[in-house]
Amino acid sequence: MNVNAIAQNFVDNPSYFPEEIQANPKFQERLKREVPLGRLVSASEYASFVTYLCSESANCFVGQVFPVCGGWIPR
Repeated sequence: MNVNAIAQNFVDNPSYFPEEIQANPKFQERLKREVPLGRLVSASEYASFVTYLCSESANCFVGQVFPVCGGWIPR
């Protein structure tokens, strides 16, 4: 069995980033400062990537961890 993983951060997920956090100007400033995408990854973008990883087109990836985070790099 081959397994890959997705390291999700800065994805539009109401469990992690509820509306009140997303609406906070300080959070918006942080996104623009720390995330090259400048916004949260949308749920549809995330779902498209998951769908791709489950497809035959991605069968060359084995045991990988994929960060889905809009380009954010922890400092």
